[in-house]
Formats: sequence, structure tokens, C-alpha cells
Amino acid sequence: MALRISILIFTLICLCNNITHGKRRTHSHSLERKRGYRRSSIITTLKTISGDTYDCVDIYEQPGMDDPTMDMDKLKMLIAKELEKQNAKLALEEDQSLTANSTEFYDFNPRDIWLNKKGCPMGSVPIRRLSTKQLKKIEELHKVQYIPFQKTENQSYLNTGSFLDFAGIIVPEAPSGYFIGAKATMTIWKPKLRGDHQYSSASIYVENGDNQIRSGWIVYPALYGDFKTRLFSRWTSDNYGKTGCYVNHCPGFIILSNFIPLDYAFPMTSAPEGTQYDVTIEIIKVSSDPPGWYQMFNGQILGMWTSSIFSSMSESAIQLRFGGECFKPEGEEASAQMGSGVFVNAQYDKTSYMRQITYTDLVYGGANLDNSRVQVHESRCYYVAGNTYNTKDPWYAYNFFFGGRGGEDEERCVYS
Repeated sequence: MALRISILIFTLICLCNNITHGKRRTHSHSLERKRGYRRSSIITTLKTISGDTYDCVDIYEQPGMDDPTMDMDKLKMLIAKELEKQNAKLALEEDQSLTANSTEFYDFNPRDIWLNKKGCPMGSVPIRRLSTKQLKKIEELHKVQYIPFQKTENQSYLNTGSFLDFAGIIVPEAPSGYFIGAKATMTIWKPKLRGDHQYSSASIYVENGDNQIRSGWIVYPALYGDFKTRLFSRWTSDNYGKTGCYVNHCPGFIILSNFIPLDYAFPMTSAPEGTQYDVTIEIIKVSSDPPGWYQMFNGQILGMWTSSIFSSMSESAIQLRFGGECFKPEGEEASAQMGSGVFVNAQYDKTSYMRQITYTDLVYGGANLDNSRVQVHESRCYYVAGNTYNTKDPWYAYNFFFGGRGGEDEERCVYS
């Protein structure tokens, strides 16, 4: 009898353990599905100076690789070649005590954000560790605040009671009719928001119909959980219906850098009448195998979108935009600041600006902008001025000012 009771108790313990472990496995697997990578893919975990936690994920097992449109064999060969280049560059740096690509022309070394001052081990890429709740929030935010851009002057282009305002310049046509690149250096600011679900950003846009790539800096607490100014990219091939996302927890964007995360928190931002910090962003189509649109950050490769994930933009784009964008959801009265939050024409130390703006034409190659190809777009309380090529100072080249106070301008920017 005692033996039977012992067996029964042992069986119940095993069943309970299986159920408990099953729940844990289910939760773990659910989180892995949302993150887009398995726990076994994590090489190590690192911290940044701003307190962010990043998993260093095997470069071949990152979420961006999980797309059936991609040619995996060719993509893996491309990644292998990129790793060879990175290893050769690292060996040169260690031999000559140089920083990557020489950062003397930039305001900061992206490796400095890491507590180890290096980033992830070679062969892995940094992906910010997020909770299930944060990952769900990303999915929700991806589906809001987008309607194809309209060129109508002063139009805020949402019909949901929310406002999405763009202020900047539009380049509606390339000399050949086709763009394959856009580049700009933009000052980095920390604009004031007047609601937890607002955002304020500065970015470049590469567009063709329902297809878009956008990259720059953004302050977006609902997405990132803080008010830090962060690097961001966003893409779609169907007007943000079912494709694309902000961060790299979805298929499409292939991270190639082991030390520049896609949601990099800038360690320094500009101060009015004080020190100005800027970042150079470039989106360029490269005839690699497989071909794709590459994301550049201060002259260094961050990652790429393969051409196969796009429809109308698999070969080229037909429109570029450069400027600021602010989102104010329904129910919030006052709009966010854009740029520096101050707009004073011709005041480089007070007003947000972009400089050295260039494009790459499919046929004619790279070129500076000129006003014959530029349209200015202002929106409600956000303004643009000074768009011109500075012939006296190539450090500015083609440049313009943009921004505004947002909700502080009560006549035009506060809504009930």
C-alpha cells in the first residue's frame, strides 16, 4: 500500500512539473516568436551607457532573415563577404590604433555607447531586448499614423482626428526619372513633446508609390519607453498595411553592423546657442548580389533591405523628401516641438537644419541639390526657410532650416 501511495505521489509531481514547464516553454516560445530570434541565437548580452540592454544575436539568425522573398543562399554569401571586410578592417584598426572608418570628421564614435567600448562580437548583431508588452506595442504603433504623403501646402495628412505634420523639402523627380540614393547631415535635437503618444523626428525619405524607406532620428516614448533621441528606420512596400516596421524585430531589414544598433540612443544632442551635434544618414541602392538598399550611418554600413521585399521600389525610387515630422494623436491638445523647437531663419546655432544634401540618380550618379528640383512644404505651425546651395562654404553645401515651437504657438497649434 505504501509503495502504491509513493508511486501515485511521484506521478502527480511529474505531471505538475510537466504542466509548469510546459507553461514556461509556451511563454518562452511565444516571446521568441515575437522577438524573431531564439534564445540559443544569443551569443552574449551587453549594456550601453544609457542603460539599454542588447542581445548580440547570431548574424545569420536575426529576425530580418525570416522572409520568404529573400534568396537565402545569396544573402548568406553577401553576409560572409561583409564579415570578411569587417574582420580585415578590425585587424587594421588594432594594428594602427585607428577607429572604424576614422571618426575624426564626426561628432562621436558609435562604439562609445557600449560599456565595453566595442559592441557585439564579430559575427553577431545588436538587437535591443524588449518585453512581450513592448513588442506588442511596436506591432500596434506600426499600423497607425500613415496616409500617403500629399503635396498640398499646409496639409496635415491624417483623417482620424490626429495630426501628422511634415515640414521640409521635396525632390519630386530625378534627372533620369529614377533615384537610387539620398544623403543628408542633420543636427540632432531633443524636441519637447506634449503627450506620451506623440513623436517628433527628422529624417530622409526614399519613396515610390506604396513603397517607402525612411531614416533619421526620433523622440517617441510610446515606441521606445523613454524620451531619448534615437536613430530609427522605417520601411514598407504596401503603405504600412502588412509589411515593414520601425525596429528590427520583423523580417526585412538585415543588420550588418556589430556595434551600431538600429535604435541607437544618441549620447549627445544640440543646445540652442551652444554646441551643435549632427549625424550623416544615407540610403543608397547597391547592385550587390542580392541587390538592396543600404543604410549608412556616419559613413559606415548599418544594414540593408534586399530589393526582393519591395514592389515598386525594387529597382529605384521616384521621390525624395528631407525634413521634420511630428505626430499628435486625437485627444491631445498641443503639438510637439519640431527640430530645436525654435525657428529663426539663418540662425544655425538656434534652428534645426540639414546640410550637404545630395541625391544619386540611376543614370547620372551623385549630385548636389539645386532649387530647380526642390519644392518647399510647410505644415500648420512648422516652417522651412533658407533652402539654397551655399557657394561660399562647402561645409553646408545645399542646406535648409526647418522646425517650430508646436503647441507653444497657441494661435495655430493648440487644438481642442
